[in-house]
Amino acid sequence: MKKHTIAILCATLGLGMLSSCIWQPVIQTFTRAEYPGTRPPMVIKDNNGSPASQNWLTVDADMLPPSSHISGRIEHAEDGLPYGLTSEFSDIVVSPYAPHYQLDYRGIPVGAKVWDPYTRKPFYIKRAYTFN
Repeated sequence: MKKHTIAILCATLGLGMLSSCIWQPVIQTFTRAEYPGTRPPMVIKDNNGSPASQNWLTVDADMLPPSSHISGRIEHAEDGLPYGLTSEFSDIVVSPYAPHYQLDYRGIPVGAKVWDPYTRKPFYIKRAYTFN
């Protein structure tokens, strides 16, 4: 009887440690921190295949360093346009185009076509499952 109780206890502790190993990455995947400081520039909305505004920005490595938050390879939609990459920040997307700047997409629905204000190229906002 004691061996059976010890085995159940060990199994329970093992599953507890295993579950923390499994749940921690899941929690980190589904929660995003608020962007620290001043938010990056906004993406430009699409207006029937063209940018809704011409508020283009100049790439300046001294003013805004390239993002180091690129993970995985860039995915493309059926029409060939890439999806922006998710970042660890809420409502921030990483441009699929070099120099891969972080861009704000607050108020723009997931799946929408937007324009990178630096490269003047379109991409889609990829669905990011987050709880914020």
